[in-house]
Amino acid sequence: MKKKRIKLAPIKGRLYFAFFVFVIFLTILGGRVYYWKTVKGAEFENRAKEQQVNRYDVMVQANRGSIVDRNNQPFAVSTIVYDVILDSRVLSLPNSDDKTRKEQQDKTFAALEKVFPDLDYTELRHGVQIDPATQKPYTDNSWKVLAKSVDKEIKESLEAQKLKGIYFEQTTKRTYPLKALACHVIGFMRGDAKWGIENYYDKYMTGTPGRSFIAYDGNSTAVRQEYDAEDGNTVVTTIDYTMQQYAENIVQKTAQQWPSETVAIMVMNPNTGEIYAMADSSSFDLNSPDEIPEMADEEFQQEWEAMTSEEQINYKNTMWNNFNIVSSFEPGSIFKPITVAAALEEGIIRPEDTFNCTGAVEMYEETMRCHLRSGHGVLDVQGALAQSCNPSMIYISQRMGREVMYKYFKDFGFGSRTGIDLPAEESAIKAVYAEDAIGPVELATMSFGQGFNATAIQAITAFSAVINGGNLMKPYVVSQVIDKNGNIVYENEPQVRNRVISRETSDIMRIMMKATIEEGTGKKAKIEGYSIGGKTGTAQNGSRKQNNKWALSCLTYFPVENPQYVVLTLIYMPENYQDGVQTPVPMTKEMMESIIKYKNIQPSYAEDGTTITKKQGTVTVDDYTGSDIFSTLLSLDSKNLNYQTVGTGNVVVNQFPHGGTQLEEGSQITLYVEKGEDDEGTMPVPDVRGKTYTEAVTLLNDSGFEAEAEDEKTKGVVLSQSPKYGVSVELGTKITLTMGEKEDEENNTTNE
Repeated sequence: MKKKRIKLAPIKGRLYFAFFVFVIFLTILGGRVYYWKTVKGAEFENRAKEQQVNRYDVMVQANRGSIVDRNNQPFAVSTIVYDVILDSRVLSLPNSDDKTRKEQQDKTFAALEKVFPDLDYTELRHGVQIDPATQKPYTDNSWKVLAKSVDKEIKESLEAQKLKGIYFEQTTKRTYPLKALACHVIGFMRGDAKWGIENYYDKYMTGTPGRSFIAYDGNSTAVRQEYDAEDGNTVVTTIDYTMQQYAENIVQKTAQQWPSETVAIMVMNPNTGEIYAMADSSSFDLNSPDEIPEMADEEFQQEWEAMTSEEQINYKNTMWNNFNIVSSFEPGSIFKPITVAAALEEGIIRPEDTFNCTGAVEMYEETMRCHLRSGHGVLDVQGALAQSCNPSMIYISQRMGREVMYKYFKDFGFGSRTGIDLPAEESAIKAVYAEDAIGPVELATMSFGQGFNATAIQAITAFSAVINGGNLMKPYVVSQVIDKNGNIVYENEPQVRNRVISRETSDIMRIMMKATIEEGTGKKAKIEGYSIGGKTGTAQNGSRKQNNKWALSCLTYFPVENPQYVVLTLIYMPENYQDGVQTPVPMTKEMMESIIKYKNIQPSYAEDGTTITKKQGTVTVDDYTGSDIFSTLLSLDSKNLNYQTVGTGNVVVNQFPHGGTQLEEGSQITLYVEKGEDDEGTMPVPDVRGKTYTEAVTLLNDSGFEAEAEDEKTKGVVLSQSPKYGVSVELGTKITLTMGEKEDEENNTTNE
């Protein structure tokens, strides 16, 4: 039997072909791999790194800088807080069994519910369950904010429980520990909108955010990079917390006594333009600016509900506005010193000139009356000011003429912004005559402060120029901006806007206006033993056909010999006005008495009328740079020197004046401090000396401290405190107060 031979050639051919195709495939594949590795490798590697980096790239919020008063009392502070975030994808535990998944979810939600009971846990639980159709959680995301701005203690408590699906994002919280105090000056933040100092000095307080992310070094090793946030700078205001508190209490008391559209007070240093206090009656809590205090009244609630949305918005904006700089009124007789000063400066009148007031002046069918309808008779210039005589001002203005009157009107700053470092200042230019519109009648009414509008800040700065030597100063509410090391980043210094009258004319005016308080229209503001000058004003506003719109004002300064304080009080649009009933003079006196008591200002005159002089010794200032605040304050006490601290902490990094300077006893030294290694989490203790026990406890509690009276004695005023003011200690620290009688507080005050 012959064997059948198999032909292998066709099989070998197919094998060779298959092998050839396989080799070609491998060659192409190898080429592509080579191409991806060598040509595109760097690009793909970078993309992979970017994906990993993007999974962890967190911005760290910077703490906004604080706002403090001139003695370092905090007005606005920022603290680190945390937002609580739910990652539904993590908490859904897709790779765990049902039992484990339920246990972990129950643990997480039970812990959250104890802290945040108002969350919708039914919805949250449903959101982390797996959808059978998609095999993903019903709420398929990794970021849901459960709670905002929680304290560090809550965050650490939740972290310690190692809850699945919960993480935290660091942010900051702005708080105002003094609530409504100085609300129109400090301002607040509402989204991107800001008011007051929060607006004007925003760029200094904002700070620089930090960042935490993953990067790769030269060996392609993942490295976590941390860039710390740089906190904002501290804004030091010219506001004195104690004076501001006095001003606001007086304003609120007056507003209750005589309901008005606005009641306002300002206290300023006439020589520098520093604002010590600025208050008006439309106050609100900076921590909750949308809450209207009047809502406690049921009648107002009904009025509010009847308002349109636009009317409600306008009401809030009016409440938030700083009346002293954004609203204007006809100033009335507080303008008369400008008229007299201009005429004296030009040589148009002399102090001994006299005018005969018959009670009215007839002009172009207009009758311009004096407030004393029967007339004052013959008055010299001092008497015309003291008795606030309108006809006398008219006669002076007629001698001056339109050109001279208008020149000084503008020179003293009326119709122009003062340049105060607060937003939205009004110039009132639209309510001011143009020079060519001033006829004989307009000239006459201008002379006693009617027919044009001015703001309160214009009035107080113009009046200050009359009695400070003739300098129109630029007012300001912030003295310095300080960084964390105590370095001065920005500084306001006294700035003369215009030289309006001579020193000689100013001296004459300063002395003459003392008669207003001694024997004139402001005599109810007289304080025995103290030399005080001033001017009162009562001005009808709006249409003269109506008799229900009035602005009642009073400007005073003291001591007359060297004015350090000028006080403006205003009752604007009082309800049911009656001449001689509503008046700002009592509130002016109360404000001055409060300052005198607080600053322990000695009388100018003894009971027999003789001038009191006080001798002071001189001391040499030591160099305290690098010293701790505790030993520094002991040294200052031994030298009878007062002090203020700028910054937060217990290490002195700078001072002014510097070591070696000769100072009079009782002078003030400024200490710039920063935190040392042991000062984290501390805050400076406020100054409560000179306050009653109740006042001191309220201030300390509002600032986060506790208080107790030494030997349980609570009568009198605070003579000393331990720890001393300006020292930084932990919040909650108990401050011991030594109380005593008021006459014992002579050596326990701080001078400006």
